[in-house]
Amino acid sequence: MELLYLDGLAVHLLGPDAPVPPYTVEHGTTIASHLLRAVTDAPTVDLELEPDPDEEDPAISVARESVVAGGHRLSSRGGPGVHQLVTRFLTAAVGELEQHKDDPEGQVRSLFYYGLLAIASGPENQTNDQVAEGALAAFNAWDARIGAGFVPPWRIVA
Repeated sequence: MELLYLDGLAVHLLGPDAPVPPYTVEHGTTIASHLLRAVTDAPTVDLELEPDPDEEDPAISVARESVVAGGHRLSSRGGPGVHQLVTRFLTAAVGELEQHKDDPEGQVRSLFYYGLLAIASGPENQTNDQVAEGALAAFNAWDARIGAGFVPPWRIVA
């Protein structure tokens, strides 16, 4: 899910058709759709990419467990849970686009972070420092892997 979301954000925000300010609810809705698409499509992608937990920041595992648990709590509410997630995330998405308007890489980083936190916080809208630390560490781990030359399999042209 993380890689799908990160890839969607990067293509959208760093590509030739990147949105430009002023940012609106429509821009935030597009970002939220990338988050929901990543959650929805994650079960269809079979990647064995997660590093050995002993070699990874332990906060990442805590964040991942919280994202799964928060996602389950939100989805158990059906449509109202999805609505709650999107409504909560929209404001943050527009705000982060605007706050980092001169830094598209910063937009990707902050929207990845806030997307994971929005799910992890579940319907209660509560999380903790370790989850926040882990969400940022997960971004940094993916960023390092991609910076070292990793390309998602769906981006490899034969």
